[in-house]
Amino acid sequence: MIAEYEKQVYTAMLGKVIGVYLGRPYEGWSKKDIETKWGAIDRYVHEDQKVPLVVADDDISGTFTFVKILADSGLYADTPERLYGENWLNYVLEGQSVFWWGGVAHSTEHTAFLNLKRGIEAPSSGSMALNGREVSEQIGAQIFIDAFGMVAPGRPELAVKLAGRAARVSHDGEAVHAAQVVAAMVSLAFVEKDMDRILDAAVGFIPPHSLIAQVHRDVRAWAVEDGNWRKTYERIDERYGYQRYGGNCHVVPNHAVMVMAWAYAPRDFFMAMQIVCTAGWDTDCNAANVGAVSALVAGLGHLCDRYDFRTPFADRLLIPTADGTDAVSDVLRQAMGVAAIGRRVMGMAPTPPPKGGALHHFEMPGALHGYQAEPGSAAINLPAAQGFSGERCLCFCFRADAKRPARMETPTLFDPAGAPAGYSVMATPLLFNGMTVRTRVACVSASAPASLRLFARDAAGAVVRSDPQPLRTGGDAELSWQVAAGAASLLAFGFEVESDEPCLGEVLVDFVDFGGTARLDHPDVLPNQGPRGIPGWISNLDTVRGKFSSDPHELLYLGRNEGLGVLVTGGRGWRDCTMKCGFQIHAAARAGVLLRYQGMRRHYAVVFTKTALQIVRNRYGETVLAETPFEAEENRLYALETSACGDEIRIRVEGGPTLAVRDAAFDCGGAGFAVERGLAGFRALEIEASVETPPPGGVR
Repeated sequence: MIAEYEKQVYTAMLGKVIGVYLGRPYEGWSKKDIETKWGAIDRYVHEDQKVPLVVADDDISGTFTFVKILADSGLYADTPERLYGENWLNYVLEGQSVFWWGGVAHSTEHTAFLNLKRGIEAPSSGSMALNGREVSEQIGAQIFIDAFGMVAPGRPELAVKLAGRAARVSHDGEAVHAAQVVAAMVSLAFVEKDMDRILDAAVGFIPPHSLIAQVHRDVRAWAVEDGNWRKTYERIDERYGYQRYGGNCHVVPNHAVMVMAWAYAPRDFFMAMQIVCTAGWDTDCNAANVGAVSALVAGLGHLCDRYDFRTPFADRLLIPTADGTDAVSDVLRQAMGVAAIGRRVMGMAPTPPPKGGALHHFEMPGALHGYQAEPGSAAINLPAAQGFSGERCLCFCFRADAKRPARMETPTLFDPAGAPAGYSVMATPLLFNGMTVRTRVACVSASAPASLRLFARDAAGAVVRSDPQPLRTGGDAELSWQVAAGAASLLAFGFEVESDEPCLGEVLVDFVDFGGTARLDHPDVLPNQGPRGIPGWISNLDTVRGKFSSDPHELLYLGRNEGLGVLVTGGRGWRDCTMKCGFQIHAAARAGVLLRYQGMRRHYAVVFTKTALQIVRNRYGETVLAETPFEAEENRLYALETSACGDEIRIRVEGGPTLAVRDAAFDCGGAGFAVERGLAGFRALEIEASVETPPPGGVR
């Protein structure tokens, strides 16, 4: 039994994410340049660099994505090595998501991904024999690895086994050793809070003659001799510095400064972060790994002893992948998912999700689920629950008057406006038109008559609101609001207090949940915004354009030069789904629609080939479930109605065949369009999907 398992996973994840946000703005800088500008890193410096704090980053996306294979396979600790590679092909959009796409033999991950595409399975895809020593020993394996320690708490030998399988998709040699040490340290830190013992035990899982093992021996000995981390850094730079290792970002120098941070700040989260960030090199990656372990050792209550690392980002995360389910998320949601996977891996009894599985439940100290108050109008804190269903709730401390309501909100979709250059963020919304928001609130105080509204804000800045709920001190209510937003993509959900006179007060929020029925209705075509894509949809298409001059109707043409092209929305909260659209093939090997889409290698496809209509299941490989002869005429518009209800997948072509099949491989997922090696047009889209909050980690 692991004490407070979910809380410890949340703590480790916070440490990881804090490290990324703290180290990202000066990634790749030298120690000298960092000290010249700031002296030491003792705060977030994103504003100094004029970049956002919350960003998409490979350290976060890879960590929270690659561990999903344990649940997706249904085999957990017994998941075979091959599927770790298939997981990459499922979640990674080539050239867009998760990785740095630097090219073959330059980016290790890009190299491995192309190997996987060519049919080279893991672990050969990341082998030194195939890719060479320099490419295979870059830093990437250890930066994605922490979650494999989190799902094996107190079982470092299991963490090392899982980490080895995950790391060898793309890396080999010392990179794998480094990843295994990090995973072992995370695992051990759930049950051991002495950093020296953690380091001793973790390095014992790799060969004693390995370079990473020697790094540990050297750096820890130097720390004892020197008593000053800057002096130890000089020794690291001389023996293990970047000048001694080829490639863009080698694992050895960076692992060395991580060991230095742990050695000099064994129980001090703040100081560990300061040392590893000020030391330079791959600062976000290094701080993230150090943060996960150091947070577990320090404990959740000590992460902000000397600096408030948590409030500025309010748990917000961006995890852009080919599956939009978690693209806009928060640390607690991801922690509950990893813990659910870990319970299955470890054979521990599952725990009921807090507050009936609500999307936002606030059941960890300081967990904000992304909610931030509008500056000057409100503040947020998390007191113990007062008569509510759990241990904690969110307190909305407001200041409103006739000129200005008080607001707090959380993102439901990434807003690309003003986004910095870097990793791409494609996302699907958490909240759609037609869905129902449920919440329970209580008014602690209100100094004047006031009312509460729920609201949602779209990409154009338009706001839709619920009817007002009068606030009465001591009163509580469970609210239900069906969102009517038309075709808009909703960027945020929140709470608003309004009053005709100056009013101060507090409202407690017990939970927030999204469900009901998502309804999308585009009677013409989807709103293509050129380089910014289509808001709320994920795409890997090569071509998106309007109609040709010969087309009698408006059409949105979608094209893919090689392989499968997709344009999808929704996520794993979508259960039964009906999709209607107009469809015509201009010229394509295959084209049609996708249902229960969970990624590029996990979905149902209803497609037209040159000679047939097919229902295809793709589960790390395609199986034709049903087929009927049908030659779709090029440039003829067909009306399609497709559905996935229960275990039945069905399509009806107006003036053509009806095809249906039963299959239980996938019971949830998004929907959208597919085209392979060609161009196809779509219009008049209608989607209706039943929605519920997916279980943590996808574990049912």
